[in-house]
Formats: sequence, structure tokens, C-alpha cells
Amino acid sequence: MSFKRSVLFSALLLAMFLWGTGQVLASPVLIKLQLKDQSDYEKAKALNVLAFHRFDNLFIAESERSNLKALEDRGLTYQIIDEEPWTQSYYVISESERYEKVDLSQYGKILVQTGIFYFMKISDESARNLAEKGYHIAKVFQRAIPLKYKPVPKERPKALPYYPSIDSLLSLISQDSLYAWNLRLQNFKTRYSYSDSVYRARDWLFNKFLSFGIDSIWLHHYNYDSDQYNVVATVVGTVKPDKLLVVGGHYDSVVYGSGTNPYTWAPGADDNGSGTVATLEMARIIAQHPLPVTVMFVPFAQEEQGLIGSDYFASYLSSQGVDLPLMINADMIAHNLGAHTAVEIYAASSAMEFVNIMIDMANTYTYLTASYSGQSSGSDHYSFYQYGYDAVFSSEGDFFSNGWHKNYDIVDSLNFGYMKEVVKMDLATLITVAKSIGYKIGDANADGLIDILDIVFLINYLFINGPNPDPFYTGDLNCDGQILIDDVVFLINYLFVNGPPPPASC
Repeated sequence: MSFKRSVLFSALLLAMFLWGTGQVLASPVLIKLQLKDQSDYEKAKALNVLAFHRFDNLFIAESERSNLKALEDRGLTYQIIDEEPWTQSYYVISESERYEKVDLSQYGKILVQTGIFYFMKISDESARNLAEKGYHIAKVFQRAIPLKYKPVPKERPKALPYYPSIDSLLSLISQDSLYAWNLRLQNFKTRYSYSDSVYRARDWLFNKFLSFGIDSIWLHHYNYDSDQYNVVATVVGTVKPDKLLVVGGHYDSVVYGSGTNPYTWAPGADDNGSGTVATLEMARIIAQHPLPVTVMFVPFAQEEQGLIGSDYFASYLSSQGVDLPLMINADMIAHNLGAHTAVEIYAASSAMEFVNIMIDMANTYTYLTASYSGQSSGSDHYSFYQYGYDAVFSSEGDFFSNGWHKNYDIVDSLNFGYMKEVVKMDLATLITVAKSIGYKIGDANADGLIDILDIVFLINYLFINGPNPDPFYTGDLNCDGQILIDDVVFLINYLFVNGPPPPASC
């Protein structure tokens, strides 16, 4: 080989080596990233880390190899979990109240385990097989989620007082409607996501919302593996319409095992006809009694295939920059054939403020015994949590374990008196949260203004047995947890003596 050819060959080898090295350095890897506090979150954002799933402050994220040293330099703790990301599906697999325990490693690769949650690289078919055995499955999409720090509340606030105005709305809940609408959903025979009947159920839900006088109803279309539709009914807020709450429960159904065919028979009365009609009933009442903030009532599609519909919808809201303080989810809230009073509340620990409100609502307005059961990836609230929104999920304490995803999940197995109590708890939570974010301190009579009428209202409350402010904190001008004459003096000073304005919050 001539000297000239030798030099050219060596240069080519060097170029190939450098190109390959560059490719390796530029290729993304999947990591698990532990973020401890707000400072860590800001560091991760500054380094353009893309997160795709969260378990509290542990994130599944993507980073360029060349960026890993920068993570180390800023003191961020990470571990590479997949050298070839997105070459197969990712799912969160979690244990449920009823599951056939199997060796998960036989179904796919376990990349991260934390508590009952397994982040797995797994085929869609294997994930469905695990769902048939009773595991919860949640699809993880290649859509970045916000790196939003959510601190855990340090202490439980005082229990909320009883409000007749809330109780009067709860009295409008119709047990007959809950039964009749659930029976109608059951009579579609199936609401399996890939059946024609699911479209008929969708249209029925659309028209039912329309019958309530709601004029803002639309179908949120997406296509993951087929054309699917979340049904969205919006009741605009009267004071702060830009603030949004979401209430929902999935309307699809499925059956597994024993030769059943979900295309022909999947009644889904408890799972989740119950949560769907709870959403309808709350919408019916709020349509006639709008809240100070806007509420979207959303029956979700394709929950049974891995929270698909709610993930698409939560992603849509996030992309629009929607201000969403809370999502309330109902799923399996009607099975109780004994004298059980238990109801379970699931949520991330960062949402304990709303968990505590829901427990207060159960204690104040129902016969239920509500308890916090930790986080669950088993229903649609989990999608909203992924996008940085607080979300709570109510479910029956007497879990329908023998009928879950079976063809005998029918209305005859349900207790509609118990279900009505759960709907009361959820609706009271909705009303309480809406008022807490929709009204302002000083507006004691809740008319949207702070004026002399609020002084009269507080004097009537303190001295003439008048109604209490609703929400209570609107009359607590000095934020001492009580409403006393000092609060009246504060308001007089503000309105007539150029005193300080009421605080934005206590």
C-alpha cells in the first residue's frame, strides 16, 4: 500500500471512529432520576431533561449521554435503565386488590420497581395478559410531562364546618337516576373499546348531558390504536371561569377469561357504569346550580387498555396551559352487599389537602367511613397526576373482587343506596373545592364583591344567628381560624378608614 493510500485509509478509520463516538455520545438513554426539592427540579429543567413518568419525586426521564456528566456535576442522582429507549412499549404494572400473582419478569423487562409499581419494557400483548390476571396497567407514552414540584402538606387543616347550602345540593341526588342510567349502560351489552356499542354509549352520554341543559359539549377525539372519544361537558364558572375542575370516570368496559367475549358481553355496571353515572348526576345538578369555577364532566374512553383516554385528555389540558387545581375520579363505587360503610380514597401524598377535604365531606354529609389508601395507578386520576395536577380517586371499600372484569358485573350486584352516599361525598368535595378557589376573603355573602353588605352579613352571623359564611374562611379577615368581631372591625377599616386589604389567602 502506498504512503498516500495508507494516510487516506487511516484518516477514514479515524473519521469512522469519531463519527461512531459522536453517535454514542449523542444517543439518548432512559434514566431514573431522583429529584429531592424545588432546586433539583429547576436544575433538571435547565438541563432540558425530558420526563415521561413520575413516582412521586422519582422520574423516568430521557437524557443525551453527553448530558449525563452535567447531571452529576449538579448533584442530581440518576441511573441508566434502558440503553435503547422506545424500541418497545413501556407500561406501569401494579398490583391490585385482586390479582393472580405471577413472575413479572417472564412478561417483560422490569426496569424500575418502587412499592407496588413496576415500570416495565413490555409488549402491548403481554401487558394485556397481565391485565387479564388482575394487574393494573398504565401505558406510558413518549410525551413529556411537566417537571412540577409538588410538596407534601405538612399538617392536616381543621375539619371543615357543616354548610346547609351544600347539603341542599346533595339532597338533589337521585338514587333512581343512578340506577336507571346504570341499567341503560349495562343494556348496551358491551362498552368494549373496539366494539360498535361503545360509540352508541358515547352518543347516549352526549345526549344525556344535552338533556341537562348543558350547551357546551364536545367529543375529544384521539387515535391511539383506533378512533376513540372522551365526552366533555362544560359548566362555566360564575366568578372565576378561567379556573377549572374536572370530574370523570371511564365509560368503557371489558371482561376477561372463561371464554367470555367482550365484543358481545361486557356489562360493566360497577366497572365503571357506576363512576360514569356519578359523573352524569353531578353534571345534572351543577348544570342548574353553577359553581364559582368552571367544571368539566368527562366520561373517559379506553381506561381498560391502560388509561389511554384520560392520558390523551390530561395531555391536551396541559398543552393548553389550563389552570386545573383538582381532578375528581370515580371508579367502582357501587358494590356493597353487606353493611359496609368503608370508602377508599387514592391519591398522591402531595394531594393530601384534597384527600382531607374528601374525608371531611364523608364525615359531615354521609354515613361513610372514608380512609386514605395511598396512590393507585389503577384509574384515570393517575393520568392527571402525571401531568402535574392534583387528583383524587374514590372507590368502594367492599371491592367487587369476584365480579371484577366478569360478565356478572351487573346492576343486581350493586347497592345504589351506598353508591348515593359516595356520590354525595364526591359532589360535596367538588362544591367545597370550587368555593375555596372561587371566592375571596372578605366576600362573606359570596356575591363576588367586598362591600358593606359583607359587614351586615357578618354582624347577622355573629349576633342574630344568621347563616355562616360559605366557605367559612371568607369571613376570617385576620386569618386566626375564627370569625369574631375583630373580623368585622377589619372589614370596616378596609372599606372606610383606608385600612389594609383582606389577604389573598390564609
